[in-house]
Amino acid sequence: MTVAALAAENVSKRYGRTAALADVTVVLTPGEVHALVGHNGAGKSTLLRLLAGVERPDSGRITIGGEERDFEAPAAAFTAGVATVYQELSLVDQLSVAQSIFLGREVARGGRLDKAGMAAEARRLCLAYGVDVDPSTRIRDLSVAQRQMVEIVAALHRNARYLLLDEPTSALESERIEHLLATVKRLAREQNLAVLLVDHKLDEVFAVADRITALASGRVVLSGPVGEVGRADVVRAIVGESHSVADVDGASGSQVATAPPPLGAPVLKVDRLATDRLAEVSLAAFPGRVLGVYGLVGSGRSRFLRTLVGLERPVAGTIELEGRPFRPRDPEAAIAAGIAYLSEERKADGFVPMMSPPANVTLPVLGRFLRAGVLRRGALSRTAADWLRRVQVRGRLDGPIAELSGGNQQKTLFARALLEQPRLLLLDQPTKGVDIGAKAEIHRIVRDLAMTGSVAVVVVSDEEDEILGLADDVAIFRAGRCDGVLHPRSSLDIRALRELAWTGVEEFAPAAR
Repeated sequence: MTVAALAAENVSKRYGRTAALADVTVVLTPGEVHALVGHNGAGKSTLLRLLAGVERPDSGRITIGGEERDFEAPAAAFTAGVATVYQELSLVDQLSVAQSIFLGREVARGGRLDKAGMAAEARRLCLAYGVDVDPSTRIRDLSVAQRQMVEIVAALHRNARYLLLDEPTSALESERIEHLLATVKRLAREQNLAVLLVDHKLDEVFAVADRITALASGRVVLSGPVGEVGRADVVRAIVGESHSVADVDGASGSQVATAPPPLGAPVLKVDRLATDRLAEVSLAAFPGRVLGVYGLVGSGRSRFLRTLVGLERPVAGTIELEGRPFRPRDPEAAIAAGIAYLSEERKADGFVPMMSPPANVTLPVLGRFLRAGVLRRGALSRTAADWLRRVQVRGRLDGPIAELSGGNQQKTLFARALLEQPRLLLLDQPTKGVDIGAKAEIHRIVRDLAMTGSVAVVVVSDEEDEILGLADDVAIFRAGRCDGVLHPRSSLDIRALRELAWTGVEEFAPAAR
């Protein structure tokens, strides 16, 4: 079967003032695995969305065999043979493997579903594609690797000719990674598929890819066959030009005082912590200091914070909080232990949208305002108003928090965290989706809090300038691991930070300052 190439030709995409993609050309050739690499924010996800029909380019075109295609929706791309398997899989937990494969294409005989026939065909397909699962098994009972393969089988059953894989190995163990990559490579050859693989791990990229394209700042900075591109070439292309810390601070508007080296005992000490998604994490956070946690998407940064507050379960290793063993059972226990946590997704699990800002601020500490079982509403209102004023929340405070701007919503959550009087403050992407002014105010709040000397702050962020502008020390996550080394901010610039995230070895010296 002849399959034409799928291409993004000179595509550009802007979001406001930000150029997510600028004149990017990538060609997916049948029978090949084409790896797409790049740093956080390089434009990989945007390109994936354009090819998948989730969004349209501002300029340039998507073509199949040189013929322009207008994918006005994902369904149009799917009809053209483009299937996308995202990190967050789209399978329905309650359905069986067979039902998932035939969803929307069910087979009927005599006016009834041919369940036996579909089960037999699903079994044949799974066997042909090397997926060892029982077609009657519910999706919820499969491993992550098995779910990914079932989604790929379902796509191929719907005649997909172009397979877009978004970080497919981020949640897998090593032996399952090897099996998945080997299967993808074999399917590309045997089924004449054109595969686009978005991946941060160069070992995996060079093991499976036929061609590599690297993006940086929305542009193609390197592209070529694997045999003609070395690992050092890819890392240099991704890392880019060196930037000094002074440049970063100036760009972000931060005024950062260099803190002295850590003194005394750490508030948080983690040793060889492992979960079903984290391999081995060691680090320490000290009072009066901001620890920046940096790594590529899927490196385990956010899962680490979620583990500390009891949202994910440790299976090995130890956690100490102020010198005492700590085993987080749930978020309530974490709050009681002196941990405050701001989630990356504030709208999903950060606040109650229809409650007012004062009500959201006081939710975790209502017990403090009870006297003989009666809520002291006046004291509660005064306390909430005081903390909202301290963090300079603006807007209508007697209406739903959902009506505030993103920056004021986030500052409201800071007020709540500070009211909890934590010893350890965990911040996951604290300025995500806020404007420049709110970002500067949030940075001020974080630095002022650290300078009190009583709180250890841990900040996870995709943004290099935020890490370098806020942190006193930086810990690097790679593939679910952190080696416990705390890099002083003064020793880092953007280039060195990226180098550590990609290779774990600082080959490039920071720029002279």
